[in-house]
Amino acid sequence: MMTVSLTCVGAEGQQVRLRRVQVSPPGGTSLSAAEYEGLLDLMGNDNGTKLNSLYRTSVHGTTYGDLLDSVGDAEPLVFVIRKGKYVFGVFINCGLELPDDPTDWHKYDCDLWWFSLAGHFPEPTKIDIDRGDQWVAVAGRQRGARGAGVRIGWWLSLGLGHGDSDRPAADIRSCMQITGSRMVPEGYTGEWDEYGDAVLGGSDFFHADEIEVLHVMGNSR
Repeated sequence: MMTVSLTCVGAEGQQVRLRRVQVSPPGGTSLSAAEYEGLLDLMGNDNGTKLNSLYRTSVHGTTYGDLLDSVGDAEPLVFVIRKGKYVFGVFINCGLELPDDPTDWHKYDCDLWWFSLAGHFPEPTKIDIDRGDQWVAVAGRQRGARGAGVRIGWWLSLGLGHGDSDRPAADIRSCMQITGSRMVPEGYTGEWDEYGDAVLGGSDFFHADEIEVLHVMGNSR
C-alpha cells in the first residue's frame, strides 16, 4: 500500500498537506509500486480505476495463443512492454476481437493512447496519437507464424515477423514500434530512428524482455 502527499492552498493561501491512500499494484504484475501509481495517474485514478494483470510472457508463455487464451474477451486493456531501461505501452478502450475466419484478420476502430513509464521522460507521460491511427488489427489463430499477432495502429506490432530479424515471429515478444515525431511530447530523451521518429523500444524492431496485458476496471472509459 502506498500513500502520496498532496499540497493544497487554503482560502487564505495557507498550504495544507493531505495524504491520499493509493491502492497496491495487482497481484502477479510486473509493475513496481511507482510504475503502477504513474500509470493510474495518467488514466485518472481519482475515478476508481483499477488494473488486473491477465497475461505476462514470463509466466503464461510467449506464443500468440498464450496471449489470446489469457486475455480472452476482457476489455479495456493496457499493454505494458519492457525492453532494458524502457517501460512503455498503450491503453486500448476495447478488447482483442478475433476474426470469424481463423486464417484472416479483423481490423476495427478503438480509442487508444500511448504512455511511457520509464526511460523516455523525466516522469510518466501520456502520448496522444492521431485519430486516424486509432485502430486495432487482430489475426486469427490459424493465420501462420509470419502473420499471427496483434497490431495497434501503425505504431505497434506484437508477434509479427519481419525480413531483417532472425527471431521467430511465433514469439509475441518480436515487436515493431515507432511514434511519429509530431506526436512526441517535449522532454523526450529516448532513441530516434533514421527517419526522425521516436522508437520507445530503443529501435524500430526489437525483442521485448517482457510483455504484460492488464484488464482495466472502474471508470476509465
